Amino acid sequence: MSADRATPDAVGGNGAEDEVWGAIGAFEQILEAMPDDTASLAALSHAYAQVGDHAKAVDYLLRLGNALLTQSDFAAAAQLVDKLKRYEDDPKVQELMQRISQLSSFEEPAETPVQAAASSVSSSKISPHEVAALSSFKVADELSLAWSIMESGELTQDEYANVVQDLSEMSASDSTDTVSVLHVLEARGYKNLERILENLAKECSTPFVSLTSYEFRWQAVSLLPVQFCSKRGTLAFELLGDDVLVAVMNPQDQQLRKDVRKILGRKCHFYLALSSEFDQVLARYSEALEHDGEEE
Repeated sequence: MSADRATPDAVGGNGAEDEVWGAIGAFEQILEAMPDDTASLAALSHAYAQVGDHAKAVDYLLRLGNALLTQSDFAAAAQLVDKLKRYEDDPKVQELMQRISQLSSFEEPAETPVQAAASSVSSSKISPHEVAALSSFKVADELSLAWSIMESGELTQDEYANVVQDLSEMSASDSTDTVSVLHVLEARGYKNLERILENLAKECSTPFVSLTSYEFRWQAVSLLPVQFCSKRGTLAFELLGDDVLVAVMNPQDQQLRKDVRKILGRKCHFYLALSSEFDQVLARYSEALEHDGEEE
């Protein structure tokens, strides 16, 4: 889905505007596969408001509120009230606000989810030593993911054994290549990989994103140390305001998400990606670092 551009009234400069439109296109692609993904709905409402298309901003805000009510997340729906009040002349907004008031009792918070999606968390500075400590490969997490895939019926016991063997051999080597279950499955040409990715995206609430649809953005990619990216199977690939879009190879690894947030000190949105596309971005990151080193 491609969006028709509106005249921007809140985005300064063509570069910033282009970044917002790039994010809009990506989030709309995610919604084509996962229409009720609340993180994407919130991000799109904020992004369209940034470029001055308030009609679409309201539309996505309404979709977000209805999705939260459908999911019985009444507390999160209640937090939208401040934002909805800005458009209370719209009959659909009035109807949604009435439904929210009927289905939940709440005190209006100071900040709404859409506002939270647009604001950065106070930056936390951690030392290089702490970052190094977080940059170690954790084979147990990958084995746990492989086991979960087998239990879901997507791997036979023999296939699981082969994946475990590959993981062990890759982690024992001196290579700087990223080690993950998804790397093993794609390298083996596993025929059901697409279905595995779809299931993981749904089960882990981690939408799939094609990294090849994004331009290489040094400002985003360089936010995480390259060694951390390589060892932990994650990288920042885009910015939405102060928020960071982050690709992960293991969507079940909650500790990884905590570590990424700790390093970045920002609000993060996590996505699943193909290992081959992940490797392409990481290789460009490494090459850019080497080039800078040669010029110094």
